[in-house]
Amino acid sequence: MSTTFADLHIGASLLQILHERKMETPTPVQAEAIPVILEGKDAFIESPTGTGKTFAYLLPILSRMDLDKKDVQAIVLAPTHELVMQIAREAEGLLPSQDSAVLPLIGGVDVKRQIERLKKKPILIIATPGRLLELIDQRKLKVHEVKVVVVDEADRMMDAGFGKPVADVMKRTLRDTQRLFFSATIPTEVIQAASNLSRDAVVIRAAAPEGAAGVAHMYLVTDPRRKVDTLRRLLRLVNVRSSIVFVNQIEKVDEIVSKLNYHHLPCRLLHREASKEERARTIQQFRDGVFPVLITTDVSARGIDIPGVECVVHYDPAPDADTYVHRSGRTGRMGRAGLVFSVVTNQELFIVRKFAKQTGISITEKQMAYGALEAPKAERKPEQRGKAGSEQIKPTRQGSPGKPEGTKTGQGRPDALKNRKPGKTRT
Repeated sequence: MSTTFADLHIGASLLQILHERKMETPTPVQAEAIPVILEGKDAFIESPTGTGKTFAYLLPILSRMDLDKKDVQAIVLAPTHELVMQIAREAEGLLPSQDSAVLPLIGGVDVKRQIERLKKKPILIIATPGRLLELIDQRKLKVHEVKVVVVDEADRMMDAGFGKPVADVMKRTLRDTQRLFFSATIPTEVIQAASNLSRDAVVIRAAAPEGAAGVAHMYLVTDPRRKVDTLRRLLRLVNVRSSIVFVNQIEKVDEIVSKLNYHHLPCRLLHREASKEERARTIQQFRDGVFPVLITTDVSARGIDIPGVECVVHYDPAPDADTYVHRSGRTGRMGRAGLVFSVVTNQELFIVRKFAKQTGISITEKQMAYGALEAPKAERKPEQRGKAGSEQIKPTRQGSPGKPEGTKTGQGRPDALKNRKPGKTRT
């Protein structure tokens, strides 16, 4: 018999909200983490991207809160403005009758306005560490009533850039404050680095939900001078509604944006140098389907949940295997299907092979030929070209609302993408 949210002793008002959203069965990470959090234990909790980690900590935290007590009772730390705002929206949705109960705190905005909002006595703070410390040091925010601190994206938050601010926040709370560390990847080094911030912490490594459609990981080898054109052809070939393309340096983006727009693939750029308002507007328009391709640096690789992203492209290799996992996790969320491609040169090929070995993910080589993704010629027989051995991901003819052309089984697409009605294809 499967576990339900009701079995996990979630608060009645939260259960009603989950019921209205038709959410009855917790994901593995929720089923494992919620009882541990409700018991008040410290924990390191690892689970694949898109498996419901945010609700895994919000539901038990909000269940334990005294909603009548107007003090900050919980803090969630996150590395980016976008992730802070996303978590805050989820929390607000779980507290619809509690006006001003949730307060996001991020840098780059008017601190005076945030101080004014603090006067409304929020009970849950979602924040980047720097701005939170600033307000604590100014004595505008008291944390002596905080019962739990969550560190989201813990592997990044405990690195050289964020580690000290996170530790400083922890030191300002009481010693018996519950500490929770969540991420898609929590290596042993992270646990060791945070061991002095936790007490007898439980380690949970949850699996993806059963029956998940899965994500197909592939790579294409191309000449450096043809990389942009390879990207264009790939996006046209897979022909999905929304794709995220990751680059390492924004200096490369102008050429990509120019070529994609010229070939009627509207795209926008998201990066750290953009203003907070511009970044928020770009993400919202991408969510709304205003444009199909989002080009970004790693500012969007961490925790951002954009429903319906069907394809992720690593235009530049990720700096490490963990970043590859987090980037790739923007698709295939909550058990949906997804496509992940790496566009690499011969000199970059060793990086993909290294990531495959380190993560245990099968990343297969493909070539674009005859309107399909096929195995490299050296790995297939001539008679297999364009037949059942190839990945038939052909775009639909313009104006046709039917299934993608190719083999009758739609081979090459994860199940959730096979029967999708793609939009019109321009040539």
